[in-house]
Amino acid sequence: MKTSKLVSTLVLLIFVFSLGFASQAQDTTISFLAPPWGVPPNEEALNAFMEESGITVEIQSVQMADLYSRVQVSAAAGEAPADVIFITEEGPSNVVATGNMLPLNDLIEMSMLDTDDFEKLDFWTVDGDVMAIPTYLQLVMMDYNAARLAEAGIESLPTTWAEFHDQAHAIKASGVDDHPIAFGAISWSWWLMALSMGDPMFDEDLNPVFADEGSKGREAMALLKMFFDHELISPEILAGSINQHALFWSGVGTFHQAWQGSLAVANNPERSQQAPDSKYLVLPEAGNTWSFPAGIGISVDSENVEAAWEFIKWYVSDGTQTDIYNAFGLYPSRVSVAAALNEEGVIQGYDEIVEQSMHTNELPRFALWWGPWAATVSEEIKEAMQTGTSPDDLIDSLAAEWNALKDEYE
Repeated sequence: MKTSKLVSTLVLLIFVFSLGFASQAQDTTISFLAPPWGVPPNEEALNAFMEESGITVEIQSVQMADLYSRVQVSAAAGEAPADVIFITEEGPSNVVATGNMLPLNDLIEMSMLDTDDFEKLDFWTVDGDVMAIPTYLQLVMMDYNAARLAEAGIESLPTTWAEFHDQAHAIKASGVDDHPIAFGAISWSWWLMALSMGDPMFDEDLNPVFADEGSKGREAMALLKMFFDHELISPEILAGSINQHALFWSGVGTFHQAWQGSLAVANNPERSQQAPDSKYLVLPEAGNTWSFPAGIGISVDSENVEAAWEFIKWYVSDGTQTDIYNAFGLYPSRVSVAAALNEEGVIQGYDEIVEQSMHTNELPRFALWWGPWAATVSEEIKEAMQTGTSPDDLIDSLAAEWNALKDEYE
């Protein structure tokens, strides 16, 4: 009986504290720094949140590179780049590892947020501190146009990268698709292929084993260069006039470097000329990929923590996550939301997503030097594909850059 009363009292106290937070947050203006796809897509719902909470949300929509630079410049001045920050891509290195985010543990405990309903919360947890709440899940995946494969006379999906290469040549030769591979001249294309081939990329001491003689990382880079040399990838990619996603949706490409949830866009006839024939391709060979869960958190320098937390709770709510999936095809981080959408038949390729999720090899993205190195990788890959630099020389250069940055930061 005493235990029951104690539990009831604690629950009541937490509820009262939560009400206090909501009260303090009223009549407050907060800023939200996010890339375009992180902006709440349902303006009506956002306006309703602001009206009900009394919190005005000023959205600052920028590209990810600009987001990182804003965080870094503001941190140097001891100021908050924004109250709430959306983190993805190289955010773990450029924002979290640099100490720019506020641990959320106390806020989570007081609000009784059901953290068990979120996948990948552990990804954003560093030394026991939760630095962000997951907003969506994003395995890096591939999708393809099944109708074009059939039209080219190809009856089965590639199980090796050599077979993938042969099928791309066959599709091009058949006249079905002049540029059958929609990959970018970026780090992601190389990582996707190398991990799928079975290269671990780094050892336990973060040494770049992708540079070992005869490594799968070297093999992947050589194959990527071959894709460009044979124009299996459109020259528009190297010209910088379009990225691989927009290219694929415009109708160019049979195979596409995609993500978990991409079919929601690829099979939407209002947004994609690949509709309704796109399906996921579980990666060949070892089949490994890496995950890209996005998160939302609070700047360590924010002066509006209470209001920022109220906004985050709304942002990761069922309704907002559903709106984000419907708008951008970004897979919900909440187990309950994903399950509901799957039961409704909204999530396409669910079985392939589950299968791909069983093959992951996470990259060391919380290393302080990861962000600078990743930017260098994309720059050097594009330059090498334009100038004809040999794949081996490129790999050696990337390994040397990794080691130099590692020595500088450690």
